[in-house]
Amino acid sequence: MAGETGPINVSRAMAMLIAAFFGISCYNVLEITISIFTTFRCRRGLYFWSMLVATWGILLHAISVFLRFFALAPNFPMCVLVCIGWYAMVTGQSVVLYSRLHLVSTAVRRRRWVLYMIISNFFILHVPVTILFLGSNAGVSSFVAPFNIYERIQLAGFSVQEIIISSLYIWETMTAMRPVLTMKGRAGYRVIVNLIIVNTIAVLLDASLLATEYTDNFDVQTTYKTVVYSVKLKMEFTVLNSLLTVIHASPSTIEALQRQGIVHQPLELTPTGGRSADDPILHVDTEAFSQNGEQNPGGFSSFSRQSG
Repeated sequence: MAGETGPINVSRAMAMLIAAFFGISCYNVLEITISIFTTFRCRRGLYFWSMLVATWGILLHAISVFLRFFALAPNFPMCVLVCIGWYAMVTGQSVVLYSRLHLVSTAVRRRRWVLYMIISNFFILHVPVTILFLGSNAGVSSFVAPFNIYERIQLAGFSVQEIIISSLYIWETMTAMRPVLTMKGRAGYRVIVNLIIVNTIAVLLDASLLATEYTDNFDVQTTYKTVVYSVKLKMEFTVLNSLLTVIHASPSTIEALQRQGIVHQPLELTPTGGRSADDPILHVDTEAFSQNGEQNPGGFSSFSRQSG
């Protein structure tokens, strides 16, 4: 089999394509890592750590797959590293989506069900594929056919999971943030359009990944997957900027909306680096605004989520 049970034997053109995917993935990981440490000045919380784990999972997966495919390292140890990187990359991406959902949603029960879905799919999709994959590479030939079937199932399953979480994020942004979006006018409208575009691109990337798997191109799918997930993580910063656009309103306006009960827990102003007694989901640094209430983009220095 082409890569399922060991090194691959492909044409020079295919080898160059795989090497190109490897190079793109590694470059994207470097760029994302730099962006994480320059964007998140408050380096804690689920959003920060899930971004970091998902990013470095891409690197681990890409390197181990590359070494395994071209017989540059022992096969079975690389298979173990492939699985570890796969966990961090795929479920890590879902946790990233879940953690930013936590930033805008006050629906605790809905968020809890999303978390249950992520945990359940880890055991339903990750674990069986891991057993079949490692078994196939340990010489158990009867595992190869079930692995090829379940590989397609897990790929589709994780794609559906990410679509559900992303769609829920758009819905929560449109409902929980509606007063602020309305106040922002055309800028608020552009935020929603931007979120829809980003998530549409993510769906198209997943569709292209599914196409490589369902056309029996396992070697291409495995290496192309790291490109897809690295691009989706890069787009995460576009979503983050959209969220900042929503919350960058005059502090007095936000406080007025809070007094009226229109804006509740998702938006709250706290002193620099501090946490309020209610431990809000999202903190907006008051240094992000100048004395006259105008936005001061350079002053944003606190972006964290509720840890509980």
